[in-house]
Amino acid sequence: MIDVNIVYEVDRRADIEDNSFNKICEDVFNDKNHEQANITLILSGDEKLRELKNTFFQQDVFTDVITFNLEESGDPIEGEIYISLERVKENAKKFKQNEDLELRRVIIHGCLHLMGFDDQTSEDKKEMTRLENYYLNQYAT
Repeated sequence: MIDVNIVYEVDRRADIEDNSFNKICEDVFNDKNHEQANITLILSGDEKLRELKNTFFQQDVFTDVITFNLEESGDPIEGEIYISLERVKENAKKFKQNEDLELRRVIIHGCLHLMGFDDQTSEDKKEMTRLENYYLNQYAT
């Protein structure tokens, strides 16, 4: 079972449905043969993610998503996905995307990171983008 807990550190957006977050995470993890996971999505703001990025990665920059794997080796995935809703909104404008689509993208991106996918090299980044697009296409209407 994929267990998704959602924590709002900012005012909850009226148009966000928690069930859609659960479905996204379930689809991504199950597709990659992970039948068990315990994920916490923390919806926050720019300053919180900037602080985390600076503390844990020694980078004083804004970012849209940060993930932390918490499981012990060999255990089912357990992790936290921090998302800056401010950054999601800015990125949606920058890339001329719908905010919901951009939010789904960063949730998928976070799930992929928790499963071990990385985006440090251009090849890794291409693969993650390909997977993000693949999963986003599952929700296209």
